[in-house]
Amino acid sequence: MATDTTPETKEARTPVIENPRKDAYWLAPTTTIVVLVVFIIYATIRAFMGRYFATYNEGENFPWLAPMRLQPHYWSPFYSPYIPVHLRIGAWPISAALYVMILPLAFRLSCYFCRRVYYRAFFQDPGACAVRELFKHRHYTGETRWPTKIFNLHRYTFYIAVILVGFHWWHLYNAFFYTEAGQVHVGAGLGTLIFLIDTLALTLYTFSCHAFRHLIGGAVNWFSKAGWRYKTWRWVSWLNEYHGQFFWISLVTVMCADLYVYLVASGVFLDPRFF
Repeated sequence: MATDTTPETKEARTPVIENPRKDAYWLAPTTTIVVLVVFIIYATIRAFMGRYFATYNEGENFPWLAPMRLQPHYWSPFYSPYIPVHLRIGAWPISAALYVMILPLAFRLSCYFCRRVYYRAFFQDPGACAVRELFKHRHYTGETRWPTKIFNLHRYTFYIAVILVGFHWWHLYNAFFYTEAGQVHVGAGLGTLIFLIDTLALTLYTFSCHAFRHLIGGAVNWFSKAGWRYKTWRWVSWLNEYHGQFFWISLVTVMCADLYVYLVASGVFLDPRFF
């Protein structure tokens, strides 16, 4: 008669190695912390600054605009869409960026890839594969309890992100115009190129999202008869493989686009024109 020889006692089990990895696994989460902290500090400063977010006057007269012979039509993505509501808390004016930055923040913080990144970097949960977690979980509940349950809203923040992508394309369109001597002309400068790269990066990041992949291919039981949905799902699935890269690229490009607008609007830098 066959007998079960599998060890049952705790003493007979293979001991768990505290940290079996000897490579520089810590390099990735450390780099993540540095990049995210720099972005958070920069974005916070710009959000509370409340000025130098456009290089031309549109609808309102921005007194902080540096005098320029030629005004390119650039608008910071941190202040888009612009909500001209001038509220104050005492003597402190509320920046227009604070009304809108919560929207892309909600999309990124609930992003599956982003959560893996900051779980590993800031909470060491875990720091990397085959590395013991910093905090032990007695009962893992995933996203079924507060506060992680709020991450289930990610599929809905995707729709908000799509609207923001639309505003990015609108500002890219405007970036092909400039004002000189009161007349609007068609042209392109260095800022136009930066806006193009940023818009493409954000578009790829948004539409490579798991939520969009599910929206296209979810609830389909017979792919061979799904037609365009199956073809689109395969294309989005391919994009999804690079979702993490698009996350980092779009994070850097949106900061660069805002920084460029700040430099031009404040008169620190003159926008080179291609035509």
